[in-house]
This record gives sequence, C-alpha cells and structure tokens, in this order.
Amino acid sequence: MPRVISASAVSFLTGALLLANFVGSSEAKEWEIYRLGGRDYVSDENVAKFYRFHLTKEEKERRFTHPALVMTWTIGSQAIYVNDTKFNLSFPVIDSGGRALLSTVDLAKLVDPVLRPSQIKKFITFNTIVIDAGHGGHDSGAKGIQGYEKDYALDTANRLKKALEAKGFKTVMTRSNDTFLTLGQRVDIANRTRNAIFVSLHYNASGSRTGQGIETYALAPRGTRSTNGGNPWNSLLSGNERDAENIALATAVHAHIIDELRPIDRGIKRARFNVLRGINKPAILFEGGFITNPTESKLVHDPAHRQKIADSICNAVVNFKSAVSRRR
Repeated sequence: MPRVISASAVSFLTGALLLANFVGSSEAKEWEIYRLGGRDYVSDENVAKFYRFHLTKEEKERRFTHPALVMTWTIGSQAIYVNDTKFNLSFPVIDSGGRALLSTVDLAKLVDPVLRPSQIKKFITFNTIVIDAGHGGHDSGAKGIQGYEKDYALDTANRLKKALEAKGFKTVMTRSNDTFLTLGQRVDIANRTRNAIFVSLHYNASGSRTGQGIETYALAPRGTRSTNGGNPWNSLLSGNERDAENIALATAVHAHIIDELRPIDRGIKRARFNVLRGINKPAILFEGGFITNPTESKLVHDPAHRQKIADSICNAVVNFKSAVSRRR
C-alpha cells in the first residue's frame, strides 16, 4: 500500500513552460507515495489526476493528454516525452501492479517545473543574461571538420547578445574575444551579476563522426547520476538550489530549438559540469550540434544557421521570463 502525503507538502514539486502553466486539481489533495527499492515514486493515475490529464494506458506506454500538451512515459525507459521533446530522467519509469511509477525526484525536479513554471518558489526576477562562450584562447574545444568549437561558440554568443539586447535585456559576456577563462572565472562572473540567468554555449564532438543532434544540460539533482553516467552525488551544490529554475530554463531553450530548427533531439540532460555546479542563479549549458559530423558541421559553419540558433535561444528567454513571471 502507498503512504499518503499532502499535495502541499510536496509543493516544491516545482517544475513548463512548453505550453501552459497548469494548476493542480482541487480534487487531488494528496500524493500517494510508493516506496520501492529504497526510492519514492508516484503513480501514473495520481499524476493524471493532479494535473487533470486524460490518461491512456497501453501495455508499457502511458499517454497523458491535455488541450495544451501530450506527455508520454514508457515503462523501463529513462526518458519521457512532452510534446515530442525528450527529457532524460534521473531514474527509469517502473511498473508495479499495473501502475507506471515515476520517481518523486523526477516529479519534483523535472515534471512539475516543466508543467508549472509559475509555481517555482525561489525564482528571481531577471533582466540580464550572462552569455558564456565555451572554451577560448589555447583551449580550442572540439576540433571540427571545418573549424573550432571556441570560434563557433563565440560567434553564436555575439549573435545572441545582439538579439537579446534588441528585446530589451541587458547582457554580460564571460568573454568577448579569443581569451582563455577558467571555469571558476566564468562562475565568478555569473555570480557577481545581479538579476541574471546564465547560458553557456558549446558545440559537440564524437570520435566516430556519427554523433548528431542538440542537447541541453541542467545541473544533476542531489543524489542522482548524471545522464551520461557516474556515481550519485549526495552533496548539495550551490547550483542545486536552483534545480527547478534550471530545468525550466533548459526546457524553454531546448523546446524552442527543436520546434524552430528541427534538429535531431538528444534530449534535455543532467550533468555536474564545473561551470554549472557553483552558479547561484538559473543556469544551463547548450550543445548546438556536432562539428565532427559531416552534415552538421556544414550547418554549424554557416553563419545563417548560427544566427537561427541565437534567435531561437533569444525567443526562448523571452518566453521563459513570461512564464516564470506570471502571478501565482
């Protein structure tokens, strides 16, 4: 039997932004918590009731539908989809007695901030974006077929700066030329900047040259593994104080890029990159494609494509600000 806790007790289930700010159902006043394998879970039925979804059950798939969006879970998978945008979970969806169960960590740190960004409690009003062009100087980053990551990242950052300033935002660049900065210096710049969010821009590489697609990273929650592996980290990093805002910002940026540019979707992921761990404000790291892939390298090398990425991120920031600023 599940144990029952009040919905208000997990109101820190702060998590979209993709389309709507959902309001929890007045009929779902309790979360039924299932304890399995030392971990807490909530059921598909409970989630559907709370967020007022229509739930369709198939053998392994659960489909949650609402006029504003569709969310899909697959039992055994460590990813869910919201309106076809891929989210990598901290823990797989599991089956118990015919119910699909989602970990409360993923409910609190991913699903709720994505569905209800206006409910994020720790959010700060922002008017400034700290733009971090990855690498620089002697650190060229990935070597692509037609150029270096550091150059593509800086060009994209400069384009994003102009786009954001045209929308009325202030910007701070961690670097504005081919200069090397340590990760700690980048974090310090971000933390000294008031009323801001942080966006780190990168391009990807793979040894096989077959890697494709974009991915967006937020800091991994406490006690979870990074999407790409590693041991769970139990220490509370300063960046983890912004888990809900981080995933909401990642969602806004990633979903806009997917919708507007239609790249291959590698998903929204979690990691403990040094540039994210110590940040005291909402922060993400964006990977804009594989410069080692023959097809994607041509795209990334095209200034018009980098402009599209910058414009799309800018539009995402505008929508993110609108979503988190709505009156509760």
